[in-house]
Amino acid sequence: MINKREKLQYAYVFVLDLVTLAVSVLLAWLITDGLLGRIVPYDISDWVQTLCLVVVAFVVTFFFFNQRQNIVTRGMGQEVGLALRFNVLMAAVYSTLMLLTKAAMLDSRYFAVAVPLVNLALMVLAHTLLKHYLLHARNKRGAENLVGILSTVDHAPAVIWALHDDWSKRICGVALLDAPEEAVGREVEGVPVRATYDGFMDWIRRAALDEIYVDIPMDSGESFLPYLDEMESMGLTVHFRLKLLDRIEEICCDETSAARLSRELGRCAGGNIVTMGTMELELRDMVLKRVVDILGALVGCLISIPIIALVAIPLKLESPGPLIFRQKRVGLNGRYFYIHKLRSMYVDAEARKKDLLPQNEMNGLMFKMEDDPRITRVGRFIRRTSIDELPQFFDVLRGNMSLVGTRPPTVDEYRQYESHHKRRLSMKPGITGLWQISGRSDIEDFEEVVKLDVKYIDNWSLWNDFKIMCRTIVVVLGGRGAK
Repeated sequence: MINKREKLQYAYVFVLDLVTLAVSVLLAWLITDGLLGRIVPYDISDWVQTLCLVVVAFVVTFFFFNQRQNIVTRGMGQEVGLALRFNVLMAAVYSTLMLLTKAAMLDSRYFAVAVPLVNLALMVLAHTLLKHYLLHARNKRGAENLVGILSTVDHAPAVIWALHDDWSKRICGVALLDAPEEAVGREVEGVPVRATYDGFMDWIRRAALDEIYVDIPMDSGESFLPYLDEMESMGLTVHFRLKLLDRIEEICCDETSAARLSRELGRCAGGNIVTMGTMELELRDMVLKRVVDILGALVGCLISIPIIALVAIPLKLESPGPLIFRQKRVGLNGRYFYIHKLRSMYVDAEARKKDLLPQNEMNGLMFKMEDDPRITRVGRFIRRTSIDELPQFFDVLRGNMSLVGTRPPTVDEYRQYESHHKRRLSMKPGITGLWQISGRSDIEDFEEVVKLDVKYIDNWSLWNDFKIMCRTIVVVLGGRGAK
């Protein structure tokens, strides 16, 4: 299972190395032509052909190298060795391509040698700068995974130090299962103690977490299985250290070398861990989904602006107050964000909700009501036509939401969630989703909503997203299920 650090690192290194190569080509040309005067005049078409072959050689070479090793833990010697092997192979691939295509610049040997030599030096420098950036800016990007640790007083420090090297993770807290209650609020290696044995599951249920690292002394792990099952039901990725594997490695190193090197296993704090979790999107799928979100949101914003302008006047005339309703919601794995909608209710709607709770038509944690008195007349129209959802295209553009996903709950709803309900938050929330095209407000059981959301997450594909978007248009135009 490829983890988030590996996905992000793959993208960062690819883009950085490509930019470095472009600079190397420019410098190589300045050196061989401007400084040494060794390049004879070539046509523009010859240069375009050569540059294309250089890029192809780079891409082919890049995919031959293992990009999963943590770049932060690589020493300078490793970086130089990697850059040397990379550029030698790239030069070989480039030369082969030049021969096969009989390129016009085949006789320009100075340029062919200068590019990998310059790129060798620049690649080492670029990777060093990238490592510095990843270590010092990781908590400022907001892209890191939020991690919780379940361990003991003796084992926790080693796990914390091991995870400090992973720039894609931010440790949010540690639960010390053998510590007294007074330990809560203290720190272990700079990480706050959030809970002890009595309250660690309550902390996990309510905290914004993406991953859990479990490192506790036990022989079989049988007693911990119910907790692991509950964590998995939330959609969390759980890294569980098995002491038995450590013992096998110690006694039978040669016989188990293949198993130890398998990518199905991981290592943390000097020991083996087995990772289980919900579906992990491939890097290309994550990139494609985000590209579709950005393009779709841009089109949605352009369409939304004139429509919002048209309904703004009657909305403000009927009910004075802000045009845009901004509400705190719960998104990916418990993260809070603000969702934006056109205000379809009177300004005191939230205060009046408590009095209307007995009339809730949903069986569960969502609130739906026929002829809700808090909704204005214009509000009913924009809800029926889903115009009130249009400002969420701007939320998608900002990255807080996706075009297709699961609907984000309110904070009050989230606080009442059972563990398995949190599974529906293991993917970024969306404007539309499987629930919306399967009946929307006609579904009166919250557990059915959860089942539909989990079904979407477990069977995600870009094609399914496309089908949901198409069916959403049909549902909206038909006004089915909207209240």
